[in-house]
Amino acid sequence: MTRTYVASFIAITAMLSSTFSEAMATGSNASLPEVRDAPPAPRPEPVEITALPLPPTAPADTPGACTLKVNPRATGCMSASEYGMEEGPGYMWDSRHVLMTVTFAGAPQAPDPASKFDGAQVIAIRTDGTMFPNGDAWKCLTCGVPEENRKGTLVSDNPMAGSGLPDSTAPRKPQMPLDHPQAFPDGKRVLAGPNVIDCGPFLLTSPECTAERVHIYPVRWGRTADGSGRGAIFREQRLNPDGVHMNWNAFARSPEGIEQFGYLGRLVFNPSPKDGEPMVPRYDVEDVYLLLNNSDPFQAFAVDPNNPARLIHNETRGAIGEMRGWTRDGRNVIGMDFPESGNPDLFITDLKSGKSHRLTRDPAYTDPMIMSPDDKWFVAMDNRTTDRHLYFSAMQGVPPLLDLLTLGISVCCYNNGNRRFFQPILIDAYGDRGSYRGQQLNAGPAIPGSASDPDWNGRADPAWSPDGTRVVYWQALVTAPACGGSNPLPCPTSTEPGGRRTRLMMARLTARQPHGIIKATAEPIHVDWAIALRPGDPLPQRRRELPAGKFVMDGKLGGKAEVEVEHSAGRMSAIRVRYTSYTDDGQHIIDGTESATRNGSGMSARVIWHSDLRARGVQNGTKKTGPRGLVMTFAGPVEGDLVTTIDGKEYRRPPPGS
Repeated sequence: MTRTYVASFIAITAMLSSTFSEAMATGSNASLPEVRDAPPAPRPEPVEITALPLPPTAPADTPGACTLKVNPRATGCMSASEYGMEEGPGYMWDSRHVLMTVTFAGAPQAPDPASKFDGAQVIAIRTDGTMFPNGDAWKCLTCGVPEENRKGTLVSDNPMAGSGLPDSTAPRKPQMPLDHPQAFPDGKRVLAGPNVIDCGPFLLTSPECTAERVHIYPVRWGRTADGSGRGAIFREQRLNPDGVHMNWNAFARSPEGIEQFGYLGRLVFNPSPKDGEPMVPRYDVEDVYLLLNNSDPFQAFAVDPNNPARLIHNETRGAIGEMRGWTRDGRNVIGMDFPESGNPDLFITDLKSGKSHRLTRDPAYTDPMIMSPDDKWFVAMDNRTTDRHLYFSAMQGVPPLLDLLTLGISVCCYNNGNRRFFQPILIDAYGDRGSYRGQQLNAGPAIPGSASDPDWNGRADPAWSPDGTRVVYWQALVTAPACGGSNPLPCPTSTEPGGRRTRLMMARLTARQPHGIIKATAEPIHVDWAIALRPGDPLPQRRRELPAGKFVMDGKLGGKAEVEVEHSAGRMSAIRVRYTSYTDDGQHIIDGTESATRNGSGMSARVIWHSDLRARGVQNGTKKTGPRGLVMTFAGPVEGDLVTTIDGKEYRRPPPGS
């Protein structure tokens, strides 16, 4: 049965309100472009939160721990650990079933029939309180699929390979990646990791779809000119609502040590491959675009062609960064960019023009998201309910000049090891504006174990029901070493069944009426501003640098920035900026100096950041480093300090390990 969190959520929840949001509201926001050019912010709406049913919790991960006493139906138990779920969930197009990848544990040894409930598997969960014919509220879609029906799906490649991140080179036993399960519109197929789960001609959730009728086909992205080899590794795949295209991310090496590009392509079933591995029926990715444009108009900053001593701060275009998905009409993509210093935000980018529309403005870290079926709303997993990022991002209106060297700090600290700090934020399609920062779907009194307990943190990704009335997201409970031991935060005890440290939550928007299912039309996608990447083509280098020299950059609505750029060994090594009444919107006015110097190269390069900035207008405050500055590597800050004070509130970086 579903578990309902009634006390705090039947009533209308409050609009997201934090100290930072309240400070934003104190200024004159009405003339800000994002406020002036958008309708009034929506009122908060009632939300009911329930926990969706999951398999019983294994008392241990050891073989045989999932006994008939724990699960009398012998249909498996899931791990109690914080790794009991993998990235997801996804909604089936019937609005009745949610897909989730869970980790089964404690299964008996073969030949016991229950031995198939082991490891990472995709399950479908009923959301309406009904049961499958066997009496479970969930059905495993991948358990027990015969080896003959899943050839070529076991891989040992680490999906983080090439990233240089911790554990990215760790050896892995062969496994079948099944993360981010997403349903095709036909209800017979699911994209999960680099695989397609197919039960055609039967619906995956139907009684006729048995393990013997399921086929799991690998997805291959060929990169060699002659078609040979196993194909490239990709991650964070997102299926287009048209069921034909997908987009994804992939790591690459760069002078900075790591790069990540966003791509899109078309999925084509290949029943009899003539080349490449695996030589089994598979899906090939064709008509691939690398969503990058290195021309001047697509750069945040460019030298004025008519005045080599002047810099131009361009409007954001081609804002992909890390690819985050699609609009629900299937015609545009969603990615991340840094429109202000230290502030990663979400953008919709038009695939025809490359023009990018900014969705979020809060200075916190925003990452996983999904648009509503009618594209009028979105839900973002965001850490804006904490102050975690504000020590370097709270001062808004600062152009991201230093980010050309300090980008690492903006992407390193949104988590603490495996702990994320995300919560689900509902925002209308016009995005953050003025004091409007959306509605936290699970807002409440933060009682331990409740839906609003801050020790339960959201993970990627949220999913929106096709009828537009519900949002599903999953959470993990903070676990050692992010708590306990020498960490000042004590580790909480889970109140979930069996002490499970993951849970799957559904937010029902009770004032909304279900609408008809909106499906995207499958049409060819052409992206003239991006790179049509053919197999065998070398990957480009992303343009991140400015030429050496001294420049002046005018604020769009007043003031100026004097910019000095230095190069060493042919690469940008330092950037210094002096702001004088600089403003791009007429409301955030910046004065003072900042600089960044890079010593070394690759992942081990050290960046020294100095800041002495002052803000006035809708914000009043300072952004200052200590005498030695803030010294960082890609892994995060290592010494020194940076303190930002906005309207009397001081923000400091989190203590190490917290």
